[in-house]
Formats: sequence, structure tokens, C-alpha cells
Amino acid sequence: MRIPESFIEEVVLRNPLEEIVAQYAPLKRAGSNMVCCCPFHHEKTPSFTLYSSPSHYYCFGCGAGGDVITFVRQMENLDYVAAVEFLANRAGLPMPVATYEEKGLNKKRFYEMNAEAARFWHKNLFRPEGKKGLDYLVGRGLSVPIIKRFGLGYASDSWDDLTSHLTGLGYKPDEIKTAFLGGIGKNGRLFDYFRDRAMFPIIDVSGNVLAFSGRQVPPAKDPEKERKYFNTNDTPVYKKSRTVFALNLAKNSPEKELVLCEGNMDAVSLHAHGVSRAVASLGTALTEEQCRLLARYTERVLLCYDADEAGRRATKKAIRLLQNAGIKVRVMTITGKGPDGKELKDPDDFIRHMGKGAFDAAAAEAPGAIEYLFREMLSRHDLSDMDGKDAFIKEGAALMAEVVSPIERELYLNRIAEVTGVPAAIVRAQSDKKTWQNAKKQSENEVKKAMDKTRGLGNRVNPDKAKFLSTAAKEENVLGILLLRTEYLTERSLRPLLRPDLFRCEFCRRVLETLLRLTENGEPLHFSALNEHFTPEEMGEAEGMKKKREELGNNSPDVLRELWQRLEEESHKEEIKNEPLSADWQARLLAKKSRKDPQI
Repeated sequence: MRIPESFIEEVVLRNPLEEIVAQYAPLKRAGSNMVCCCPFHHEKTPSFTLYSSPSHYYCFGCGAGGDVITFVRQMENLDYVAAVEFLANRAGLPMPVATYEEKGLNKKRFYEMNAEAARFWHKNLFRPEGKKGLDYLVGRGLSVPIIKRFGLGYASDSWDDLTSHLTGLGYKPDEIKTAFLGGIGKNGRLFDYFRDRAMFPIIDVSGNVLAFSGRQVPPAKDPEKERKYFNTNDTPVYKKSRTVFALNLAKNSPEKELVLCEGNMDAVSLHAHGVSRAVASLGTALTEEQCRLLARYTERVLLCYDADEAGRRATKKAIRLLQNAGIKVRVMTITGKGPDGKELKDPDDFIRHMGKGAFDAAAAEAPGAIEYLFREMLSRHDLSDMDGKDAFIKEGAALMAEVVSPIERELYLNRIAEVTGVPAAIVRAQSDKKTWQNAKKQSENEVKKAMDKTRGLGNRVNPDKAKFLSTAAKEENVLGILLLRTEYLTERSLRPLLRPDLFRCEFCRRVLETLLRLTENGEPLHFSALNEHFTPEEMGEAEGMKKKREELGNNSPDVLRELWQRLEEESHKEEIKNEPLSADWQARLLAKKSRKDPQI
């Protein structure tokens, strides 16, 4: 049994799209519609539009589109059923029975399996065989209460400790492998992926255990070959790029500014010393999705990355991504030396050797993002010679060209002039030139992107479009009309015309087949039902087809018939072109080749 369409309609009705979108981006009224800057890509001018009748959205910048279910799927990284359940819970509606089991992919079961693995490793930490792991964690300054708060554990070096435990509870080998908890050897036996490692569960803001990060516990058997950290790959319930470590705890901190670190050990160590607002990006590669997630819980972030060159590069990238998500950024630089005289390199080192007081003091003095970038830029250029001044002014002007606040921009332009001795008017002219160049480049990129989109280049949803440009345009127009006027799908005079085999683009053919299948009993089609069959990206492509036809205005049955006739004609021409030559023509061609028939 599928989720009844009546239930889907009720879920959509009880979850107004504008209420859901408003949780992620501020909306503005634009006539009868609502607009905002797209939450799925960075933009300064709103191109994300919400339409009220029927309730749907479309971004004219990136092509995202669909209804409230599509939006939740994409924002929360949920599959169709999980998105429906998310909205049903919000509206206080009980889900139909056995929905998960019917989907063949039971996310709830994966959550339970991960939670069981976390419990198993946590208990193992306090057994005799877990002493090595416990000694390591305590040696890193972690108390038992903090270990329990984070649910830390230890995976022994046994071949199949965890997998044997899970199979004993009824979990199947394929499920264990899909969850990235174990593998299946050539002999068909299960083996543990995580062995001889301190285990850090990765938990979402709802308390679900999504994945694990395993830290190599010294002394390692083969430190040259073994990775320091071994992490869960993407699974049906986990996407590293959309998860922030310790946010489930930090979101409840009374302080409004979150501290963002690189690694999970940094975040745990900060919590252990009283910094309860610390989170980690699970590595240096902060993503747009992680920034959007952070923006839901805070307006300010204190960046506290490692003090090495990689950390500095990651800091610059993180500043841009966080600012694009609307978050105000300050940057704390790790400085100082430990008892052994070595430079402190990360937040974990700093707070363990210097204490919370020193951390709080350094955090209080942390500059804003622009000030940090200005100081960093100043430290790299020698202003005692002409070349150094020239490079500094050019880089500074480029930085100021991206500053939104005109007051802040003017203040820093004057500072550049002051430290270099170059008149402020010249520095300002250089910055204005860079601003103009940026605007021109952005405009050119948008034009190129629009042209490529028209030609079907780079279209990952419908890659056949670039190969069959003329046919694809007609197919998309047909589908746009059918999505806009769904009653045509059950119209007796029109339905027999709609033959999917005539379509050359695989995606378009699949859309038409789905539309016909969903309306084969004469029932009206609800657009939300398509979410079960297509990804959010595919829903956006379909929404784009519908939007183009809506703008054209005339979408009568006669227009549909004419488009279909053109498709048939094009298909007939293709058939003729591919038909094998008759025996007579083959003979004449052979004769021509041997110069026996000069008339051909």
C-alpha cells in the first residue's frame, strides 16, 4: 500500500509552504507571491519565488522547485517517506501503518542499528578489553561524565565483535554493510570496519545516531598505513556534508555564538573544559549545507580552526561560506606554547594547556571576519618596497569590493591608504574597478549559464537534452502542459496520443510514464505524489517545465496535439534515416563505387 493521496493532500494542506520556508529564509511580499534569497544557492537578489495557487516554489537562479514536501526533502536531506513523516509530525497527523516497510528502506531501522552499535562500543570502553581506549580518552583530558555525555566508546581490534553482536540481534549482513558498520569478505563472512579505535558517535539535532568517527588509538599497529581518523561513508541516513558534530548539544547552550572547530576531538575537549557552545565541521571542508544548518540555530559563529597553513586556508573558505549563509563571523587564532615548548596547534591543545580562562580571553579579543582577513593580508606583504605595497593594495581592493556595508568598506579603504601612504582616492578607484569587474564577470557567468541551460549543457537531471536538443524542447513543452493541465492525462481524446516510446530523452520518458501510471484509473493527479518517484532535483526540473508553459499562456488541447504531431513527424524522419537501404539501392551504390553506373 502506498501512502494514500488523501493523506498527502492533508499533510500539504496543514503545512503551508510559506511557514516552512520562513524557518530557513526571510520572505518578502511581491504582489500575490512571496520571494526570498534561495536557500539552496548563494545569491544577493531574491530569485526564489513562492506561489500560492497552487502552493509551490521555483528558483529562477538554480532551478530548484516543487511543493512543501520537495522543499523539506532537499533542506533536511530526507527521502520521500521521511519528509512526509516530518511534516505529518509537525501537523500532529499519525502516519499510515507500515509505510517504512513498504519503501524497502527503513531509516528508522538504520537509526536503531547505529544506536545499538554506539551502546555496544560505549559499554566496551568500560570493560577490561576497552582499557586501551579509556586510557587514551582520559589521557586527552576527558572525564567519565563528558565521555558519557558524548557516548564515546571503543572498538576492539577483534575481527567481528560488533558484526557478531548485530547479527545476533537480527540485523542482516546487507544492512550492516549499507550502514558502514561492517563489510563482507570474499568468504562471505562479516567483519568490523572499525577496529582498535576510540569511537565518536555523530548524532543529529533530533538525537538520532547517524554515523561514527573512529580515532586511531596509539600505539597503532602500523601508524604509517593506518589513518588517524576513519569515518563512516555516506549512507541512507548520513551525509557528511550536511551534518555538524555536537550541534545536538551546542544548540541548547545559553550563549548565542557557536564555536566552530575542525575536528570532533576539538569540540569534545572544549565541552570538557566548559565551552558548551562548541561544534565541529568534521574536517576542514565546511560546506554550504552545514552553514545553512548552523544558520538555523545561531546568527554568530566564532571560527576556531587549527593554526597551521591548512587551517588558515580553511578559515578563509569558511568565512565566505558562513557569510553567504547570513552568519556573522569572528575568528580566533590559536597562539602560545605548551609546557614542552612546542607551539599550540589546535583548540584541543590550547584549552588543555592554557585553560578556559585563557580561551575566553582569546575569544573575547577575536576580530571580525574582515578585520581578520585584513590583518592576515597585512602579515603577508612587505610594505617597505613598491612591489609589496602594490600587491597589498590590489588584494585589499579586491577584498573591499566584496564588503557589503559601505561604511565598513570606506573605513578599511582609508586604512589601506594610511598603511601604504597612497591617497585614499586611488585606493578607492582600484576597489571600484574591482567591484565593476566582479559585477561584469557575474553577469557574463549568468548569461553563459543561461545559454548552457537552454542548450542542455551540464544538465545532470536530463543529460540527453544536449544530444537531442530539438526533440527535447518539444518533449519538455508536452510535459509542461501535462503538469500544468493534469486533467489532460485522463481526457479520452488526448490520453491515447501520449506514447512514451516516442520520447528520446530518458528522463522525459520516465516522467511521462509516471504521469500515465498515476492516472491510469482515471483519478486526478496531485503534484505532491510525484515526490515518491523523483528526487528533489528532478522535481525542480519538472517544475521548470511547468513554469515555462505557464509563462507562455496558451496551453490548450490544440497546442498539445500540435506539439505531439511535431514529435511524431520528427520520430518518423528519424526512422526513415535509420532504415536499411533496399537491395536495389545497395546494388546501385556498389555499382557507383566500381564506376559502372556514372548516372548515380
